[in-house]
Amino acid sequence: MKIIGLTGGIASGKTEVAKIFKKYGFYVINSDEIGHNLLSNEEIKRKIIEMYGNDILFNGQIDRKKLGEIVFSNVEERNRINQLIHPFVIADIINRVQQALEQGHKIVIVESALIGEYEDRLPEWLNQLILVVCPEEVRIQRLMNSRNLSYEEAKQRVLSQKNPDEKIPIAKWIINNNNDFIKLEKEVERIVKEISDVTG
Repeated sequence: MKIIGLTGGIASGKTEVAKIFKKYGFYVINSDEIGHNLLSNEEIKRKIIEMYGNDILFNGQIDRKKLGEIVFSNVEERNRINQLIHPFVIADIINRVQQALEQGHKIVIVESALIGEYEDRLPEWLNQLILVVCPEEVRIQRLMNSRNLSYEEAKQRVLSQKNPDEKIPIAKWIINNNNDFIKLEKEVERIVKEISDVTG
């Protein structure tokens, strides 16, 4: 089995790319989705409340909007949250990879913004990496439209992450996503063919 990472900056379009891979029958794991679900985990919830108090709650659940405002405006807080949640995310990914293996899948795509974020090499559990790149201004506009953020808020979120260009040296494939969906599909199709040729 091959485990291939799929990463890119916030609002780069990596989730759209993941959907295209799913269309081709690839087993795709979305680590952001796992992370969001883990906010309901009682142990994680308790620790987040210990960090930020009951103000972080909305209707008894972790308020993702408030938490987002904290982590995207403060590097130290973002690292604290990642250190808390990341081991649970990895454990869940490992379980899902095992399920994919049992179901007979030869390729697993793991979509995660954190791949290559804190190191300059590919994690040991990954075989190869796909990087989605997109102009900064396009990403800012997408965030403003999709999350109802101001220009400054959107820019802060984009700049809170490592510059995606710094991940190019560890990526096997680069996908340029400039709002042309037909071109995006063709780029993914090219990678699908290359992967399929290698795995048979």
